[in-house]
Amino acid sequence: MVHANSLGIHGPPANRMNTLATNFRDLQNRAPLKARVRVAGIDESGDSPTDLNDALTRMNLLAPGDSARFTRLGGKRSDIFRVDLGWGAICLKRPRHDPSEEADTSAARARAETAWFKLAHAVADEAIPEIQGELPGMFCTEYLAPESHPGWLSRLLEGDISPTSAGEVGRLLGRLHAATANNIAVSQRFDTRKAFLAHRIEPLFIVTAERQPGVGSQLRQLALSLGGMRVALIHGDPAPDNILIGPKGPVLIDAEFATYGDPAFDLALVLSHLLALAADRPQWRDRALAAFDNLCAAYAQRVSWEVPEHTNERAALLLPALLLAGVHGDSPFRWLHNPRSSESVAGIARRLLVQPMVRLAAVREAWRRSLPL
Repeated sequence: MVHANSLGIHGPPANRMNTLATNFRDLQNRAPLKARVRVAGIDESGDSPTDLNDALTRMNLLAPGDSARFTRLGGKRSDIFRVDLGWGAICLKRPRHDPSEEADTSAARARAETAWFKLAHAVADEAIPEIQGELPGMFCTEYLAPESHPGWLSRLLEGDISPTSAGEVGRLLGRLHAATANNIAVSQRFDTRKAFLAHRIEPLFIVTAERQPGVGSQLRQLALSLGGMRVALIHGDPAPDNILIGPKGPVLIDAEFATYGDPAFDLALVLSHLLALAADRPQWRDRALAAFDNLCAAYAQRVSWEVPEHTNERAALLLPALLLAGVHGDSPFRWLHNPRSSESVAGIARRLLVQPMVRLAAVREAWRRSLPL
C-alpha cells in the first residue's frame, strides 16, 4: 500500500502555482456572469416555482416581464432543472439536504461544487460549463443540449467507443489535477473531507467491505489510505455519465463530491467503467481496452506533481476495489445488463485485490486474460 509520506510531497514547492492561487481568490469575489449560452428548443415545460423565480431575479437572470419555464432533469441528491428564459436556456442546480449529513456538511458540499465549477472553468475553459449566477444553496450554469453534447456513457453503451475521446478525457482530468496540485490556497478552500467520506469512501469501500468480507481488510486499508491523501483538487465522480462529449471535446459536469484529495481516485474511477464495459459487452472488448490505454497514456503526460509511476501505482491498487464496488457497493454500475457480467467483474476484482498489481497496464492485461472468450 502506498501512503502519503511515500510520495515525496512535503509541502508546495517554492513559488509553485502562485498565479493560480491569486486567480482563485479573484474568482471567489467575482460577480455572477451574464449568460453566453446555447438556445435549445423546449421539449417539456413545467410550472415556475415562485422561490426559483425569485432566485433567478436575484441572480439577474430573469428580466422584468420575462417568464421562466422549468423542465426537471432529475438528480439523485439535487434538484436539477433546465430553465428556458426569453434570452436562452440555462441549467439550475439546487442540492438537497441529505438527512444523513450534518447541516454544515451539506452546505459545504454545495459551496464546494460551485467553487469547483469556477476554478475548473478558469483552468479548462469550454471543458467546464460556465457559472451564470449563484446564491447560497444553488447555482446556474450554461445549458448544454444533448443534441450537441451527448453523454459519454450513452455513446459507450451504443458501441461508439472512441479511443480519441478517452484520451481527451484523460488529458482533461490530468490538466485539472496538475493545475491545483500542492496548492495551499486551493487545499484550504476545498476541505470537504466529511462529504467525501460520506458519499464516496463509505458507499464504495466500507459498504463493499461489509458485503464482501473475504476482501474486507484490503478495502478498508485502501479507504484509510485514500482518506488521508491531499494532493490535488479532484472531481470525485468523473464517471462517464458525468462527462459530455461536445464538438470541442469532453465536458465535465456534476462535481458534487469535489474535494482536495488523491487524483488517482478520479483516474481509477473513470477507468473502472471501461474495464466493466469490456466485461459486459464482449463484442466491443478491444475498443474498450484501447480506450483504457489511451486514457492512461494521455493522463500520464499531464502528471507533473509527482513521479507519474506513483499516481499510476495508487490508481492500480484502487481500480479493482472500484470495480468490485460497481457490483456490490452502494453506487453500482446500473448499466450492466448481463448477470454473468456482474459475476465476472466481481470475481476478477476480488482476485486482483488479493493479489494486487501496481501498474495500470498490468491490471488491464490481467483483466483481459481473465475475461471469458
